Amino acid sequence: MSKLNDLFDQFLSNINPDEKAVAYAQTAHERVRKCLEEEDAFKQYVTDTFLYGSYKRRTAVGDIKDVDIVVLTNFDLNDDKNTPQAVLRKLKVALVRCYEDADNPEYQRRSIRVNDPLPENHDAQLTLDIIPAVAETDDKSPLRVPDKELKKWILTHPKGHLEHASRLNSDDCSKGQYVPLVKMMKWWWRYQCETKQPEVERPHPKGFWLECLTAENFDPQQTAWADHFIAVLENVKRKYAEPTEVPKLCDPGLPSETIKTSMTLAEFKTFIGIVEECLEQAQQANEEPDDVESSRLWRVLFGPEFPHYDKEETKETQKMARSNALGDIAHAQKPNWPMSINKRYKVRIDAYLYKETQRLSGLNSNGRYVQNGLRIKYVASTNVKGSYDVWWQVVNTGEHARKENGLRGGFFKARGYDFKQPSSNPLVNWEYSAYTGKHWIECFIVKDGVCVARSGRFYISIKNPNYP
Repeated sequence: MSKLNDLFDQFLSNINPDEKAVAYAQTAHERVRKCLEEEDAFKQYVTDTFLYGSYKRRTAVGDIKDVDIVVLTNFDLNDDKNTPQAVLRKLKVALVRCYEDADNPEYQRRSIRVNDPLPENHDAQLTLDIIPAVAETDDKSPLRVPDKELKKWILTHPKGHLEHASRLNSDDCSKGQYVPLVKMMKWWWRYQCETKQPEVERPHPKGFWLECLTAENFDPQQTAWADHFIAVLENVKRKYAEPTEVPKLCDPGLPSETIKTSMTLAEFKTFIGIVEECLEQAQQANEEPDDVESSRLWRVLFGPEFPHYDKEETKETQKMARSNALGDIAHAQKPNWPMSINKRYKVRIDAYLYKETQRLSGLNSNGRYVQNGLRIKYVASTNVKGSYDVWWQVVNTGEHARKENGLRGGFFKARGYDFKQPSSNPLVNWEYSAYTGKHWIECFIVKDGVCVARSGRFYISIKNPNYP
């Protein structure tokens, strides 16, 4: 059980937003908050700003795609001039001035979305949703936010949502296990949607609804991550095995209200069907006595971010490999295709170590050190349909690779087992461990001359005893 918990700990670490994504988000939200507090025409209305959403509740996973900012204002809602449309219009005008770009901010139903909050950084895939609000009584009370379609100010309590998540995650309740469990549930559902309904662009349920479902069905008495996950699926299945309507989940900030959702009954039935299927798989994975097979079964549920079991890969070796620094990467080429990363399209990398033709084990990104002289089979999987090209990039770093003229950094088509002939499968690429140092490999899917998906870097640390 401790081995399995270690794998879940590493899995949770793998799905956490990386430091670069967090830095992007922080720079973006600090800039827009400061702008609105100082903007000549709008600052007279601003009394405070605060963060909201999964970023603030610390339940975001993977890349941070959006950050929610609540702008507390002093608009008098008894004044007929301060309609939702009028206030959103004033906010949009202020944001246009901030970014000097009329096409950047756009209207949403209850907010203004800034699509490009870091125009100087083309790598940042991030949006900001700025929500104007008016407090019912004081800054800790429920708020009124505009609804452009309903043409009225509706009641919500974002700080109540934050307090609810904090309370469930507290030592008194779950000893810090609630927030990681929510991340686990979100990642599980994201991966299941990618594999089972990739054609659906925005599948239901959405993140906050799933978070509330987890809150209503998790068991704080559990201690092992696998048991936590299974308990949520068991409780959801028991409650909603034969649904006749979409459940009405209690709003954690407004107990007398329910969470709003546009999910249909058909969409909820699809969700429950996947819950039931995954529950059986999770129970099988949890009961499997063979650690290698158990980790393989968990990867069916969570994808390649769930690590392979490797008896040589202890927490200490994982920590050492992750902390191993990259060498100079100035030789790494930049993609030469137009980049149009589509959220619907995914590509992921799995890796396996071989000694000649004998498969030894799976390999995790940023996992244990790999000895020299082994073959590495990288297998990409993607949900992109139709015709497309697959390109790979290997970036070797460090003094050893430099001295041996091995600083690769360009793009190439997949290599076969002998490293000379092209691979018969463009999604399978063979490499060889040689140079002491930290290196990475990445896979790119190019459709009609445009890169629509990239895997992200898969890191490998190699130790060659001939070059310590």
